[in-house]
Amino acid sequence: MPKGYQLSSLAIPVVWGSLFKNLKGATIKRESIIQGFLICATLIFLVLTSGCVSIGTTVRTYSGDKLQKSEVAVIKGWWLFVLLGYEGLDIYSIDDAILKATKVEVLPGRHELVIRNYSFSFVAPIGAPPEFVQMAFNFEAGHEYKIKYWYGAPRAEPVVPP
Repeated sequence: MPKGYQLSSLAIPVVWGSLFKNLKGATIKRESIIQGFLICATLIFLVLTSGCVSIGTTVRTYSGDKLQKSEVAVIKGWWLFVLLGYEGLDIYSIDDAILKATKVEVLPGRHELVIRNYSFSFVAPIGAPPEFVQMAFNFEAGHEYKIKYWYGAPRAEPVVPP
């Protein structure tokens, strides 16, 4: 560290700024470095989230035409952006059919689900691996269920309309 600088919260910006003052003849400017960093960060974010399930898309587990909401049960997972990352809970599979979806329509009756609980941090991208938990539940026609995960045990709770 150059003579006269003290290590404090202002030391890094002062040193950073002095680097660019000493590069007067250089072709790279501070603004272009910041723009390049923002572009790279955006591209990394898009690549990392491109494998995620698209928001608002409903996956049907039955064949044929779309049925009325009163004839099917809707199961919802969730995802949430948190500080420097995201976490989520999705329906990985139903009755051995792999879906990887956050919203699924099923015919009424008993179904076996595999729920995927995952989180991702942009600071430490090598985090804990996703946790897969199997559950079975009897879904009723015309109801909407939200999958909740408490202390390692998933459960499907009916959503009460407002």
